Amino acid sequence: MTLPAGIRLAWRRVPEGEPRRSVSRALLAELLPGATFVSRCASCGGDHGRIRVVGTDATVSVSYVDGWAFAISGPGNARLGLDAVPAAASGLERVLPRGNARSWARVEAVLKADGRGLTVDPARVRVRAIADGAHWSARIDDDAPVVGWDIPGPPGVLLAVALG
Repeated sequence: MTLPAGIRLAWRRVPEGEPRRSVSRALLAELLPGATFVSRCASCGGDHGRIRVVGTDATVSVSYVDGWAFAISGPGNARLGLDAVPAAASGLERVLPRGNARSWARVEAVLKADGRGLTVDPARVRVRAIADGAHWSARIDDDAPVVGWDIPGPPGVLLAVALG
């Protein structure tokens, strides 16, 4: 699956004992040399939450699963979201009606692209296949639509990218 021009994806194993955030920041630095990355939670002020790029006109998103860190970058202030989910994930129907790993990856990518994350009820995200089968679209309630792609990842991991 090919992402749109300017969208770049990278992933790497998180070595035993190394913080996953340091691995994702290293990936981002490789995708956007010279940039710095700041994340500050709007609710608690902690060093987590949506990542802001300083030093270049770009946007990023990260995700983590099963000892892996994933990072994606895109141009300007695009609404960009990335999610990784174990292919064997179960129990997702508790938070997403008819939920499975693929639908959860798509929904989470959309919520990240939206910028509100899980402050929005995942059940409000409506995903639909596009006739060409190469990608999908989604929207939260009546908000502007986003386009998404299911991306091949490491074995046992499902990746979804959403772009507004």
